[in-house]
Amino acid sequence: MPDICRPWLLVLLALSACAQSAAPLPQMAAAHAAAPASARTAWWKDNRWRYHDEGEADAAYQRLLQQQSAWPEWHQVELVTLPAGLRFEMALSPGQPPERPGAFGTFDRIPDVRYVRERLAVKVAWKPSIDRVATFEIVEPLAADTGVVGPQIDAQVGYLPGGGSQFEMKVPAAERSRHLKLVAIRPIR
Repeated sequence: MPDICRPWLLVLLALSACAQSAAPLPQMAAAHAAAPASARTAWWKDNRWRYHDEGEADAAYQRLLQQQSAWPEWHQVELVTLPAGLRFEMALSPGQPPERPGAFGTFDRIPDVRYVRERLAVKVAWKPSIDRVATFEIVEPLAADTGVVGPQIDAQVGYLPGGGSQFEMKVPAAERSRHLKLVAIRPIR
């Protein structure tokens, strides 16, 4: 394979993995939509199996509460360059101008606020209200970390399982809009 094709192959593989992880939102177990008191129980049900013993799992849960990482614990940072022409979506809060995009986007179609909370694990503290989705197109190659959304524990909502696709732009906030073109904005509820 010619050397010029290899970087694009990596990007396509990363995007393919994200697309596969963005399966339709399943019917959430009652524990996922439960009050914060049962958030640990819901997290435990989904994630306990990943750890050797209860002590290790409990330590992982405590790290999640403290660090609030957007990524699952097992995520390995590998920067990719997203190509010009690629489109993505971003949830916006009332008053958030699309000319000032946040650092995170998704390759998933965002159907509603529930999806933003549960699959993209956006805590109420981070975006108290969500009213629109912006579709952007990358116009200049963009350095990014891509992967699966990690779970969160929200003080108001409880357990947010994550699992959607996400990427984090690795350029300063002031430079983001230079890499992007707004394609569309639509309301969500």
